Amino acid sequence: MKTYTFVSFVFALIFQAGPFVLATEAEAGALASSTKSFGGYDYPNLYDEAMPMLWASKLVYSFAKLLEAGREGSLDLGDTFPPEVLAAYKDKRLDVRDMEGGNGLPFNKLVEIVVANAENLKEIESEWEYVGNIIQKIQAAEDADQSSDDFFLETFSSIDAATQCVYGVLKDNKNKRVVVVFRGSTDLSTRDWQTNLSAQLEGMKTPKLLKDSLKGKLKKRVLVHRGFYNYIFNNKRAKGDQRYDMILNDIKPFVEQGYKIYVTGHSLGAALSSLLAFKLAGSDKSWIPKPITCISYASPFVGTDGFRTAFTLLEKMGHIRYLRVNNDADTVPTIPPFSLGLRRRLMKHVGINLRLSDDSFILSHPNSNGWGFVNAFRNSVLKPVWSVLKYHSLQTHEERMDAQKETLQNLHLNDLYDDEKLLGKEFNRDEL
Repeated sequence: MKTYTFVSFVFALIFQAGPFVLATEAEAGALASSTKSFGGYDYPNLYDEAMPMLWASKLVYSFAKLLEAGREGSLDLGDTFPPEVLAAYKDKRLDVRDMEGGNGLPFNKLVEIVVANAENLKEIESEWEYVGNIIQKIQAAEDADQSSDDFFLETFSSIDAATQCVYGVLKDNKNKRVVVVFRGSTDLSTRDWQTNLSAQLEGMKTPKLLKDSLKGKLKKRVLVHRGFYNYIFNNKRAKGDQRYDMILNDIKPFVEQGYKIYVTGHSLGAALSSLLAFKLAGSDKSWIPKPITCISYASPFVGTDGFRTAFTLLEKMGHIRYLRVNNDADTVPTIPPFSLGLRRRLMKHVGINLRLSDDSFILSHPNSNGWGFVNAFRNSVLKPVWSVLKYHSLQTHEERMDAQKETLQNLHLNDLYDDEKLLGKEFNRDEL
């Protein structure tokens, strides 16, 4: 009888209260307009800010497939790729930063390439219909202003995908942002899965802007997932620069006055985006504008409690904004619950979590105290492992966000950071 009472209590905690905010349309309607200024920058509402990052996170998979097929010869890109690009991309990474007067490769040109190769792409892209719908939506936004091109590709690094992570850099002149997008895991021909499974802990140097504000060992290092860390910062198989150094070189010319840096990705790409955003947000390089915005989808665990402490401090300092989106039935965000190796620690999530279900969503943040057990239980036990592909897919994320579009469009990430119910009364964020 006592056991039954305890179990009932636990499930009551999980499914009822807690620091979780179940947004209703009435609550959302009391909030803001489509854009809001923070630190002198106009940020879109939650839906309009998050959805383009989802599209980028999906398209990075497809564009990598297109380039790979072109390099292997199964696609003839000779009539569709710009001549100045065609000569180099087969042996080098795609670097188009010098095109269009230094703006890069316009999105409309990318659309022409995709349309010209549509029949062949259907054979190599299993979700071609979904990808085509995304392209149409982006093209509609681009065509809304006929005066100039707004969206550009700058670099795309996939030629060394067998040993290094795949990423792209985009420039969005309409919203004044530079976007770094990481691809998630693919097949066993890459190191992606070896990276996922390398769940031992690695000491990541504490960012310079945090050292004087942390105590003990955290002044020198935070502990993170070794595989994810090495993929960006310490890849022994990399020929030449590490990915982090390459990304800095890629984005620096495009971070103009008034521009912001966004980082995004899905699954493995989400984990990598979390680490990159953390590093950039804590950097003392004067050309890196704060805050850094990271919007990730279906991220696994990235670091331990010390990493969470440092990350939350960056949030309080106003150096980073992080929206971590996942589906409630996805198993990937529950792994690895513990690190491997001799130093076994509980792994922790960071940022504001948008947890999607079929007909609603829940918002939460780890800074809300007293509910660690509830979070851990929800994140580990209540998952249908057999449905991982459906609930891990970006298409399901988009469908669920579309179902809540009106509500999400009345929410703003910066307002959520000011919500005492969500962040706790002790969370006071600085506005840069």
